Amino acid sequence: MNKTIHPFPARMAPDLALASLQTLELNSVVLDPMVGSGTVLRQATDLGLQAIGFDVDPLSVLIAGVWTTPVDLAELDSLFERTLHEAKALVNEEISLPWIDNDPETLRFTEYWFGTKQRNALRAIAYIFHAFNVEQGSEDKRAELNVLRVNLSRIIITKEMCASLARDTSHSRPHKVSTSSEYDVFFGFERSYRILRKRLLDFPPKGNASVHMGDARSLTSVSNSSVDAVLTSPPYLNAIDYLRGHRLALVWLGLTCSEIRTIRAESIGTERGLQIPMEDDAFMEIKKAAGDVGALPRSYDRMIDRYVVDLIGMTAETARVLRPGSVATFVVGNSCLKGVFISNANSVATAATYSGLREVRRFDRELPTRSRYLPLSNGALSKRMRTETILSFIKE
Repeated sequence: MNKTIHPFPARMAPDLALASLQTLELNSVVLDPMVGSGTVLRQATDLGLQAIGFDVDPLSVLIAGVWTTPVDLAELDSLFERTLHEAKALVNEEISLPWIDNDPETLRFTEYWFGTKQRNALRAIAYIFHAFNVEQGSEDKRAELNVLRVNLSRIIITKEMCASLARDTSHSRPHKVSTSSEYDVFFGFERSYRILRKRLLDFPPKGNASVHMGDARSLTSVSNSSVDAVLTSPPYLNAIDYLRGHRLALVWLGLTCSEIRTIRAESIGTERGLQIPMEDDAFMEIKKAAGDVGALPRSYDRMIDRYVVDLIGMTAETARVLRPGSVATFVVGNSCLKGVFISNANSVATAATYSGLREVRRFDRELPTRSRYLPLSNGALSKRMRTETILSFIKE
């Protein structure tokens, strides 16, 4: 099922998830510690498996949660109609959104990226969401409200200019293309809801998944040897910065710019360097496995060092939570820094080996050129960058 409910760059291919999971016994526990848009969890639950997902990106957690949580569509319709009616009534009223109005940086951010007309409508919807969040007590009501949050994000995280003044937001490359817009947020919100509702009607989630904010390098809520399979796609070095686009929606869902920036700075694959140098054998071998990193400017050293440490943490946690005899599968893209090919796959494989996992399978899968979100040159490097590597490891 190659369906989704929200734009997301570089989603894992559903056929890969299905192939990796369909041999598991019913009710086996599947973990995706970097859940993205929820493809792995959705495929797992459709197969009758239990699924657990984590991500540091609040929008990823929201999307994956909605895509795997059943909702009563009649109740959802009622909440949608109430939201739209009350928001329209508030659009010309003076309302307060504390996380925006009391934070100068976030206020400036919304004023820069959104036109006045759209901003007023988004403020009204955000105000209703905030009020409902306080009001709604049951898990079912929270699930319905989360669908409407995703619905709002769908008209902001777009390829062309819609609720924001930017295009390419869905590719995490937002750039402002206008200073004003005639886009009707309420019309777009209603149109998006019809599409989203039909998707949930045609492909109803079965449930049996739990999705949480969490870090793949520290899965403190997952017990030792409790997971039957891990399937995930780790960010690669200098990876797509999902939050660069997602922040345009998250500011309307209750987060400040500083909160989003903190999450971005601590994410795996970030360009922020490691502050404390590492020199142990495992660290040096994993770094060496990446390729000719010595050919890069010295300014890249700390960033690469940080990525290596992140991989050590991620693979160590994977090994800890896996049951003996179970398999972890990583779908890994590679990087190009200053014309130097970086084999993230080899670094992941070396880190997994040091964490006590044994590699049992490796193959490359060619990606269509249109699937890439980074510009590529012609030649051998371009060909290498159009592949992703699927690595499987067993815990003995």
